[in-house]
Amino acid sequence: MVDIAFFLGKPIVLEDLNFGKDRLDTNKKFNRMASNFPFARIVEAMYRRAVKEGVSFKLVSARHTSTIGYWRYTKRYAVPVHCAAALVIGRRAMGFKERVTKELKQLVVQIKQNLTCKVNTYTPREGRGMTRRVRACLRRLEEKLLMHNGLARWQQEAYYSVWHDLKELALSLR
Repeated sequence: MVDIAFFLGKPIVLEDLNFGKDRLDTNKKFNRMASNFPFARIVEAMYRRAVKEGVSFKLVSARHTSTIGYWRYTKRYAVPVHCAAALVIGRRAMGFKERVTKELKQLVVQIKQNLTCKVNTYTPREGRGMTRRVRACLRRLEEKLLMHNGLARWQQEAYYSVWHDLKELALSLR
């Protein structure tokens, strides 16, 4: 299979995914998929071909790419989440940081206002309006959103970063 990127001389960027043995304990279906997916071989073959064709090749961290793509680029460019995640991967390869914008902060405030308006004191709160999980997530976000852009890059990409909390918020609002 010949990729057109080789002919154009454009750099190739892939996510540095980990399907190692330490991940094989989640569930039976994931274990079967991970053990049958030869990602390391694909990366090796792509690297060899890139060197042969004189094209640059880079692996970037896969941490929070879908979440960042969802919150920052899906509505702006009207693309699916996976295309937005690919955009984030490309931006990482070029060295751009994913900052928390004013629009994203305003969106979180708007979500909070919408959820507090829906709550009726006479009905059970679980499943409607602001649940405990959403309230805790919004509380963490309020603290982290203010200082996120001032943190170092490795701190911004840390596991319990703003993007992790935004992922939880998106999942709980579905």
